[in-house]
Amino acid sequence: ASFSECTAGIDGGGMFVYNSGDVSLDGASFSECTAGIDGGGMFVYNSGDVSLERASFSECMAGVDGGGLFVDNSSDVSLDGASFSECTATAKAGGGMVVVNSGDVSLERASFSECTATAKAGGGMVV
Repeated sequence: ASFSECTAGIDGGGMFVYNSGDVSLDGASFSECTAGIDGGGMFVYNSGDVSLERASFSECMAGVDGGGLFVDNSSDVSLDGASFSECTATAKAGGGMVVVNSGDVSLERASFSECTATAKAGGGMVV
């Protein structure tokens, strides 16, 4: 799946997942997606395991948290080969990604390049 130049006024510029079971994406790309609040590329809330293999987030922006990816109140989060490039969170934290109130977080071969949290913490990620 490919998400390019997608916009949401609130959460999940490219993809919004809410009250779902497990979420699994292989090779998904999020490019230049924007959310007014959280998860410029992808927003996941109150869901099962989140598994992203070879996902890429490029130039995504969130008005508050998680320029590329925002996960809250979900189970385990696993990123294998994911890349975050030039993603931005403008009002709070996690330019690349934010994971809060969730299970274990596993990163294998993940990369963060030129991501920025303009106002607070975690230019690359916040867990």
